[in-house]
Amino acid sequence: MINNRRRFADSLDSLIKESRSKREGPWEGTAREYMALAKDSPRICQTAPSRIYDMIINKGVTPITEFEKLPHYEDLVRYNFFAGEIFGIEEPVHDLVRFFRAGAHRTETGKRILILVGPVSSGKSTIATMLRRGLEAQENPLFAIKDCPIREEPLHLIPRSLRPEFEKLLGVKIEGDLCPVCKHRLTTDDQFKDQEGNIRWEEMPVVRISLSERRRAGIGTFQPADPKNQDISELIGHVDLAKITKYGEGHPMGYKFDGEIQVANRGLIEYIEILKCDIKFHYVLITVAQEQLIKAPGFPQMYVDTVILSHTNQTEFDKFKANKENEALHDRMYPIFVPYNLRTRDEVAIYNKLISRSEFQGKVHIAPQTLEMAALFAVLTRLQPSPACPDLLKKAKYYNGERIMEKEKDPVDVRKMWLAGKGKGEGMSGISPRFTMNALNIALGSAASDSACINPVDIIRAMKEQFAHHIGFSEEDQERYLSLLTGEKGSVLAEYRELAKKEVNRAFLFAYEDQAQSLFDNYIKNATAFCLKHKILDSVTQEEIEPDEKLMRSIEEMIGITEGAKSEFRQGLFVFKSDALDRGEKFNFTTYLPLQEAIEKKLIADLKNIVSLTIADKGLKDPKTQKKKKDAVSQLMKRGYCPICAENLLLFVGEILRKEE
Repeated sequence: MINNRRRFADSLDSLIKESRSKREGPWEGTAREYMALAKDSPRICQTAPSRIYDMIINKGVTPITEFEKLPHYEDLVRYNFFAGEIFGIEEPVHDLVRFFRAGAHRTETGKRILILVGPVSSGKSTIATMLRRGLEAQENPLFAIKDCPIREEPLHLIPRSLRPEFEKLLGVKIEGDLCPVCKHRLTTDDQFKDQEGNIRWEEMPVVRISLSERRRAGIGTFQPADPKNQDISELIGHVDLAKITKYGEGHPMGYKFDGEIQVANRGLIEYIEILKCDIKFHYVLITVAQEQLIKAPGFPQMYVDTVILSHTNQTEFDKFKANKENEALHDRMYPIFVPYNLRTRDEVAIYNKLISRSEFQGKVHIAPQTLEMAALFAVLTRLQPSPACPDLLKKAKYYNGERIMEKEKDPVDVRKMWLAGKGKGEGMSGISPRFTMNALNIALGSAASDSACINPVDIIRAMKEQFAHHIGFSEEDQERYLSLLTGEKGSVLAEYRELAKKEVNRAFLFAYEDQAQSLFDNYIKNATAFCLKHKILDSVTQEEIEPDEKLMRSIEEMIGITEGAKSEFRQGLFVFKSDALDRGEKFNFTTYLPLQEAIEKKLIADLKNIVSLTIADKGLKDPKTQKKKKDAVSQLMKRGYCPICAENLLLFVGEILRKEE
């Protein structure tokens, strides 16, 4: 016990020392000394949009495959700054970075009100949170005039008449004016005047600062409330009645600079649900966005350098856009649309992230395909019908980058289909990640106190029950969503039935790949001979015989190749094989998807009776049956199943096979 306490004390002391060593000491100097720093490192003078842009870019990027790049997004990359938090909305994030890049170059675009538009739980608030947290943890040093109520840029001290020369000397652009308080201090405080009465602005003290949302320093947040109880002063500050009697009306020292826009100077203000605010709050933003000025009634104007980041939902945005009285604001807003993601793999990544932050992590086993089925349902509800692919299930697979048999036979332009869907507002409606996570958490909670394992059937059931606990869906929407979840065809449940049968059959077929490759080689040998009008050599008699038509047809029929279409299919395969070999690529049973699917179905069909009989033997009295089932469970466990979900999978497939019989 004593040794444990001693080790704990040593570890605690080590961590405390480490935290102190990482903390940089305070810096304080004069404006003259600050300019010397600026000459060596001009980035310390950057504007708020430039600071945010650097913050994102400095984390680096990850390339994206050409398959995922849409027209006008040829330079699309993944920004590591958002890694682990944002999934599946690369285009909106890229638009966001483009906006900050424009702001970093001091263009007019960078002075717009940035508004993120999208459905609930699409990632708008997460983006805002990450930008706020990033500013708090930024590595580039930031300096401000000491005791300035809005922490302003020290270069504002330089008189306007001298700025062109100083810009050349320092190699930076100087924008903005002193706040009323700093101007008052500079002109009235004797310590900043020489014997002749000249203002020694270069002696004004400067300190290093950091941005902090909790300390209300450089990061502001404004949220709409009841218009009767919310005042414009929450944005622009207000007169300090306790000091106005001492200093008089309009005096800089008689004003409280605690409005969220002033708080956000040098950083960012998050304007939550901007379009739900009273219109009078929006008028303030017009001058802040365009002129970077706060115009408080009866008080000198204040220059502010901040990014206005707002967000709203599609319904509110459509109402706002339709109202012509808002044209002045329309012209000053830069909307970025943030839809739900449309790739199953990205949706799964969202669920994994949220589960990893809960106490369920590591306590409840999640069977293979569980999160994938939940994600597939969410994506299906967000898709729009397409002439190129009326089947939403296949469309979801195309978007997810999966190989589809129909695509191999008749290539589909996925990027063109994605672009058409985007034009229809694809992803701007449907099931939100919160809906799915509510269902997942209920299922995980039940498993934690029961079996400690959840499977796809559990989550499908939980999502079906979740509709009774969700507000906002119309009866028509709910009926459509339930059809996508548990319908007989084209639903998540129908898809899982097929996946489950494949999983079980593969578990029983131990040498699956070897047998599949052997069957593939045999088919290719016969199909090639058929195309070249050659005979093949019998391996036993060494006689030349005709290609095995019975073998080829038994495989081709598995994917609906008719007698009349067999020649075309074989010729197409022959050409595909020749092209692959010419390119130096391998050609095996997984190379050509239609043939892979046919071979898998052939093997499964041959094995179906064995699987059905083994699963149906509930008593497991036959030793051979016992061994087969035990071996199948062992194979499933190698693929991520636990004994509980492996057993449940066998029971589920057994029930399917009994119904099919």
